[in-house]
Amino acid sequence: MKVTSKFKTISLAFALGAFTVACNQETTTDVNEEINEAQMEAPDRSAEVNVSTEANRDIEEFETWVQEQSARAETATREEWAEIRSEYQRRRAELEAESANWDEEARQEWEELKADWNEAENKIRERLGNIEDVDVDVDVDVERQNN
Repeated sequence: MKVTSKFKTISLAFALGAFTVACNQETTTDVNEEINEAQMEAPDRSAEVNVSTEANRDIEEFETWVQEQSARAETATREEWAEIRSEYQRRRAELEAESANWDEEARQEWEELKADWNEAENKIRERLGNIEDVDVDVDVDVERQNN
């Protein structure tokens, strides 16, 4: 019984000493400084989230446009499809310029979107043949609107 009592007394003394050290003002200050340093060293994830959100929004907008234009593949003339294709290539170039900052999910969506576009192009090629030889001046409409 005396051994158990002495063991409890020694354990209580160690616990009291540990709490005293932990509650010491200097220790508290050191811990707070370490926390502040760790927070400053941590990378800013909000910028990554914003880039990812913007990329997803841009891809979704482009996906909507691709779906609308793909539906037109069944009825579009060669000239209309050439204009649509030129617009696709312009938009695709803009998005691919931003793709270096995308996360893996956005890249996967982008690849799926390009595959969808390829299916639409295959449909139009089956219906109209080679559409590569149609020359369309897309800037004509822009010049008319500016005048």
